[in-house]
Amino acid sequence: MKAAGLKAIATVVQSQAVLIQSKHPSNQDLVDLVASRIRGVIAAQKYVLCQYNIHRDLLDTAKRITPGKRAPTITNLAEEDWVAVSSMVEKHEIANVMDELAGCRATDILVISLANSR
Repeated sequence: MKAAGLKAIATVVQSQAVLIQSKHPSNQDLVDLVASRIRGVIAAQKYVLCQYNIHRDLLDTAKRITPGKRAPTITNLAEEDWVAVSSMVEKHEIANVMDELAGCRATDILVISLANSR
């Protein structure tokens, strides 16, 4: 709204989505599937995917900066002693993370928005 020069003058409706499950669902697998999909969208709204290249000697430092949800994905590059790293980072931390990565000589730092995650 701000970018378009608009401002809020009143709240017409406040709402909240709630997923309610029956105590005895007739199709538990379907309920679990829907809940999993919703959790995936919510997780994707919290995170971005950070990808970068770094010399293998500096990998331990970089992994401390981008530990990921479980662990970063590390792939060997065609250039000897260099690796590509992919890691999920919380959106609100990404600017500082990029600064730290650049400070430890990471290159080709990319930030990719996520639509879903499981």
